[in-house]
Amino acid sequence: MGGYDSLYCERVARHCELRCERGEAIYEAILRQHRLLRYARNDRMKDINIMFLLRTIIRFVPIILLVWVGVSALDMDGFTRAVWTPRDQSPFIHGLRPTSRVEASGNAIRLTGDPVYLSVSPPGDYERAIVKLWFRSNQQPMVELGATVNALAGQILLYPIWHQTLEHISWPSIREGDIVLYQRVPKYIDVSDFLDAPPELSRIATYHAELPETKTLPASWMQGATASLTSASLRGFHEFVTVTDGKDVVLDIVYMDMNRNPGADPVTVRVYQSGRLLFEKTIKDDGVEADTNASLGQQKLHIAVEKPAAGIVKVELNANADVYWREIRLSLPKMTFLSNVTVGDEVGYLSTPRAVMLFTDAQHLTVFTRHAEGVQKVTVGDEVVDVAVPHERYQVESRTAGLSSVRIPRGDVVLVTDGLLAFSESAFFDPFPVRLDDRTDLEKLNVDYVLARYQSPKKEDDWLVAEAAFDLPSLERERAIGPHGEPVGRAESLRFVVSAPRIGDRDASVEVARIEVEFEREPRGFADVFRILLSKLKGTRI
Repeated sequence: MGGYDSLYCERVARHCELRCERGEAIYEAILRQHRLLRYARNDRMKDINIMFLLRTIIRFVPIILLVWVGVSALDMDGFTRAVWTPRDQSPFIHGLRPTSRVEASGNAIRLTGDPVYLSVSPPGDYERAIVKLWFRSNQQPMVELGATVNALAGQILLYPIWHQTLEHISWPSIREGDIVLYQRVPKYIDVSDFLDAPPELSRIATYHAELPETKTLPASWMQGATASLTSASLRGFHEFVTVTDGKDVVLDIVYMDMNRNPGADPVTVRVYQSGRLLFEKTIKDDGVEADTNASLGQQKLHIAVEKPAAGIVKVELNANADVYWREIRLSLPKMTFLSNVTVGDEVGYLSTPRAVMLFTDAQHLTVFTRHAEGVQKVTVGDEVVDVAVPHERYQVESRTAGLSSVRIPRGDVVLVTDGLLAFSESAFFDPFPVRLDDRTDLEKLNVDYVLARYQSPKKEDDWLVAEAAFDLPSLERERAIGPHGEPVGRAESLRFVVSAPRIGDRDASVEVARIEVEFEREPRGFADVFRILLSKLKGTRI
């Protein structure tokens, strides 16, 4: 062993072995410590990252929420839906009123009077609204859904949602779009064929649909003396039709602003032909907006429409109930008023009231007065109607077809009819087909065709679902209705109408379980959003 004995060598080898084992243990210990330090450092980095993430979220959550609220408020996609039920009220739909015409009925509201109003506050600037109604008709033959265009003038835009006659009619039908033609005996292949060559008007009933004007004017329509209305005063909004073979349409009108209600009383006269506006003139208020019950005197209005086309001409006298039309003189022989006439009183105009005579082809008339001075006996044909209580509505049904006379001893009466009216027999003419309403008897009137703009409501469980679309810029705005029926806020709400004619007279009802209003307009881009925000900062409205 080169001078070393075997024992020494064994000791050295054992010592080296022990040192190696100890080194390995130390190395393992160091490695374990390193790993522990690395894990600790990683955990610490994780904690730091989590804290950083939490701080970032906390900082950006308000910004995210603000952006979300802003985008929601600005309604980027241009669509918002509001829902109302008797148990789930809406901040935008304020319920059905007046309360005297509605009552609770389980999960629905029962309508027992007509009309019933629905006040709706749009949640923003929208162009269109689709109103959906979940309803059920109980012995009510006709229901319509509408919106107020001019409350003072009584102008309401109505759409059909339920008509019992059209739901139950067994005649063959043809449909083109939303127009449907019913024929007692099939003759026409399609609706266009019918419109191109319709039968006699007296054989046609229409419902929210119009026939093209007749191309041939009966000679009798152009004969006779010029028509005039000098024997009665009419109050508020009225419209009448006349006919021309191409002669000028000349009107001389005398009216008075009686200032019985507060507010301005402008007057607008419009002349239409085939839906086209031929003439429009507006006269501002007389300057007296207080309810003084005194007029500044008679005002005169001259209108001349030169060289119109041959055909039917419609004249609208647009005014509120403060305005009385004292005289209307027309250059043509025919002057027939549409549906309703309000014969005004003569207070402040004549010392004693005058008797008024009218002629009508209406099958159903409603007669009433708003004042105690208007209590009187009105004669319709051979029937005497005792108008004994103000605001009480008296119903009259004509026993025969054709013209009936109406005599009002001293004016101050409202006539609501399903026909036409004139103030002389010679001025009366009927250029229209039969109008289908809730009381029209197709058999009695010998009607063979019904032309309607009508879509049957859908069925959903035990309910009917119907809808109607409205262009919002054309509708009148009013103050919203509060929880106790009081007006609140600015005049920004819309007033929709559920119409069920004569529902109280027949002890019928309409139940409403749900109302949805879908508001629509064009979607907005970021440029539109910036413009809106800028306008808000400047304090202007879009």
